[in-house]
Amino acid sequence: MITKTTYGYSIYNKNIFLNIVFYDDYIVRFVYTKDDKLPESTPAIIAKQQKIPAELDGNAIKTDLFKILINEEDLKISIYDINNNLINKDKGINIDEIEIEKELLWEKGFYGLGEKYGWINKKGTDTVNWCSDVLGHSPVHSAVVKEYHTAIPFYIGLDSDKTYGIYYDNSFKTYFDFGKYKENVVRVKADGGILDYYFIYGEKVSDIVKNYSLLTGTMPLPRKDFLGYQQCRWSYENRKELMEVATRMRDENIPCDILYLDIDYMKDYKVFTVDSEKFDEFKEMNMKLKEMGFKLVVIIDPGVKQEGGYTVYDEGTKNDYFVKDALGKVYVGEVWPGDSVFPDFLRSEIREWWGNLHKGLIDDGVDGIWNDMNEPANFTTDTKTLPEDCIHLNDKGEKKTHDEIHNLYAMLEAQATYDGLRKLQKTRPFVLTRSAFSGTQRYAALWTGDNTSIWEHLESSMPMFMNLGLSGYSFIGGDVGGFLGDSNGELLARWTQLGVFTPLFRNHSVKDSIDQEPWCFGEEVLYNTRKYINLRYKLITYLYNLMRESSLTGQPVMRPLFYHYQNDEKTYDINNQFLFGENIMVCPITRPGYNNRLIYLPEGLWYDYWTQERIDGGRYIIREADINTLPIYIKAGTILPMDEAMDYIGQKEGKLEINIYTGNDGQYKLYLDDGISFNYENGIYSEVEIKVEESDEDIKIQTTVLKNEYQIPSFDINIIGLEDGKKVLLDRKEISKYDDSEFKIRF
Repeated sequence: MITKTTYGYSIYNKNIFLNIVFYDDYIVRFVYTKDDKLPESTPAIIAKQQKIPAELDGNAIKTDLFKILINEEDLKISIYDINNNLINKDKGINIDEIEIEKELLWEKGFYGLGEKYGWINKKGTDTVNWCSDVLGHSPVHSAVVKEYHTAIPFYIGLDSDKTYGIYYDNSFKTYFDFGKYKENVVRVKADGGILDYYFIYGEKVSDIVKNYSLLTGTMPLPRKDFLGYQQCRWSYENRKELMEVATRMRDENIPCDILYLDIDYMKDYKVFTVDSEKFDEFKEMNMKLKEMGFKLVVIIDPGVKQEGGYTVYDEGTKNDYFVKDALGKVYVGEVWPGDSVFPDFLRSEIREWWGNLHKGLIDDGVDGIWNDMNEPANFTTDTKTLPEDCIHLNDKGEKKTHDEIHNLYAMLEAQATYDGLRKLQKTRPFVLTRSAFSGTQRYAALWTGDNTSIWEHLESSMPMFMNLGLSGYSFIGGDVGGFLGDSNGELLARWTQLGVFTPLFRNHSVKDSIDQEPWCFGEEVLYNTRKYINLRYKLITYLYNLMRESSLTGQPVMRPLFYHYQNDEKTYDINNQFLFGENIMVCPITRPGYNNRLIYLPEGLWYDYWTQERIDGGRYIIREADINTLPIYIKAGTILPMDEAMDYIGQKEGKLEINIYTGNDGQYKLYLDDGISFNYENGIYSEVEIKVEESDEDIKIQTTVLKNEYQIPSFDINIIGLEDGKKVLLDRKEISKYDDSEFKIRF
């Protein structure tokens, strides 16, 4: 019998309770237990239970949007939309094995699951969610490896006229099979915990992503300057090397905002220390870098060197802050410092302690923190992580084994780091993580780990980025040029072109490999990389506005074509093109020696960014693209703000140009704030709405200041594709002569 509860509905049969809880009109939780208590969610969930209008009719729960039909004998459920179309149906449930099977019905694609090597559509594949130091198991990232750095147990089922999302809220190792081993069956299994999942309903894939973001949160609005170009190496070994790179960037007129120090800046790899012999006058060095427009990010790993007299180890030992083994002794593993212990981030007291440990680095002028090896990596075990029977304690003093906490570990460290930096800095924190669970986007940007300088990794990074975006992660990127092995000029040039359109834009390479800074492969590659890094800086305001949108709604910056063309099944398996926002399509070259490529243009009118040629979509085209050309297409109706390129973001008050691509009506909301502080949280920002309406006779451009709490720059309007004889009306004033001077707008 289905009964109403304070939190929703409950059904009991054969010693099993099925609890049904609504978190939003579009989000419903199904949790199977052996008692009548509603269990706590993992830290991924931030949404609260909601009371929504629902009607109980026999064995059906009906809302305004969908119907849940419950089989009271076996507790299987079926979900129908308002038109009685079957959306999702259970095939088998085994709560003892923590396993559920669902019928593969109409879905033409499955997407999400965070960082996974392989093509974007996961139908017909299987995978495992267990945060892993990939190179500890494999010499190179490949589709054979199923356990990657992230564990995001969320997927989207898609067809042209319907879609849904399912998030399995289980932090143990989970297994997903999308019809690989059993035809027409989606199977999910966990090694522990309970069967607990959230069904997310929506008509469009964008609805699913937004509602998943309501459930697990969105990224905080990042500092604008951290959207600039970033240069890293394992390792810039000393002050001289780092300053030479900084000086060369400026001498070569390559825009750059961020420099990194990898593990060799530390004294004996002890976290929160600086080797004063390699980096003498560290604080003064940072002051010089800031004068040049650079910000410094340093690496911090969770492994703490086991060494008496080392403050971090001594404090952690005294206060019982480290993870224990199964016998109750502090667990000792091995990472870069040698014998190492690991903070138990499950406890809030330890997270606060860890956050405060960053004070010395922040006082010395460090601007960001890079969390690496945080699966956590451990060199001494076959699994390359902590043993699953290690013991954690939560704030209630309850013991939790590592097999439950493992996938959460990096998220909890990121939370500790972000919260610590937020207290210690006056600016928005920047935290970069390698490992993540659902919800980690609330604290840290993510890069896709130690890739290799091979063309296959350039190509495979795009579906990885797009699936991360569908999984709630917008602030993402990969090591431009490749980390392992030796890059080359052509590969670096093509990878830099892609990097322009990834929110995190960082060149990074391994120790003892060929140098791969932009000037390392001759004049042509230097010209090419400089050209495209400059393009990135011209797009900073546009990207910053996309990041603002993502911080509010969870919409990704890098989007698969089906995100906006769901009715076009040709887009479901496109891996090597993506949308940058809604109206810019990027089509990288990902094979050596290629000077052209096949491109699919979705329906509508498109502009070639470089030639301004107008092209009708809904078809495939061939685009010539020599080494200096990245195919980019702009949808008609786009309103695109473009910045003046400069050495670093905020160097000067630059001119803003608004490019209007004619051929369709358009609307754009330009967001402006100081790009660095939290003043925007108190309403200190501006918004300008730009609308374009086009008819056979004229083009009407209307600008409206919606909010004016931050300085609005003057900007020029540039109209692209203007047909002869058409009038241009700017805020109802006719512009009779078309030249740049007539189109200046000043507020």
